[in-house]
Amino acid sequence: MKVALLLGVALAFDEPGSSHAPSSASLQRKHRPLWQARLSTYSISSVARRDGRSDWNEMTQGNKIVLPASVREYLEKRGFPITQFQIVNPERKGSGRLFTGPLDFCAGDGECYLPSWVMKQLGVAEGELCSVATAYFPKASSAKFQPHSSKFLDISDHYMLLMRTLEHFAALTAGTTVRVTDGRQVYNLDVLEVGAKQLAAGQRDDSRGKAVDLSYTEISLDFESPKDQQKPPRLGATAAASSAVAAEAKQEMPKDEQKPPRLRAKGEAKGEAKGEAKGEAKG
Repeated sequence: MKVALLLGVALAFDEPGSSHAPSSASLQRKHRPLWQARLSTYSISSVARRDGRSDWNEMTQGNKIVLPASVREYLEKRGFPITQFQIVNPERKGSGRLFTGPLDFCAGDGECYLPSWVMKQLGVAEGELCSVATAYFPKASSAKFQPHSSKFLDISDHYMLLMRTLEHFAALTAGTTVRVTDGRQVYNLDVLEVGAKQLAAGQRDDSRGKAVDLSYTEISLDFESPKDQQKPPRLGATAAASSAVAAEAKQEMPKDEQKPPRLRAKGEAKGEAKGEAKGEAKG
């Protein structure tokens, strides 16, 4: 099923044909980020309570981040794109990486705000440092999800429910988990695969095939069988054959040979050995 996704929030940052579209020259700077910094990370919900921002309550549904205004000023002044970023937990470089985009540029200097569930995936707590940097990754063409629960697929309009959720996402990263809410019910979906549109000449993919941009694109959504419906892995042919041979050999053995040998205590073994030695000496 193809679903057209057009993220309205992105209109303020990168309209099609704008001067902030990524240029091949800026994207070829020896594969180094155009901007990067270590920022103290806080959840959007905690900052909303602190600053009385009730309008931020709905902003925790996606995976977008809030950065300082100085970041936007720095990038715009140099004509660099400001729509794609990566955030890394330096303590978990293997798994603590997420590709995303900006929700707003109003964070305090040296701070970065994230949805609390995204912080949990990255493995960071309130106030801990994360490395944030600009990135470039291609437009999405497809994505494959695996629900944790089969109840998600029982929802009659689960495609539309996922689509409405993805409208709050700047990007999808393979190997991460998307949280979909339906009223008070929360469903977790693993992102198994992402497919990307072909890159233009001179452009590169900083995610190495693991992330796709969801703005201004049509995406085909697919689902793997839910985790709670998957059967346990079957024994391989070699392992099954070995088990069968062992069972057959045990059946053919006489019953008295099938009994495990009696273990002797150390003292018992030493006594027998001394007795044998004395007998030999007398002889």
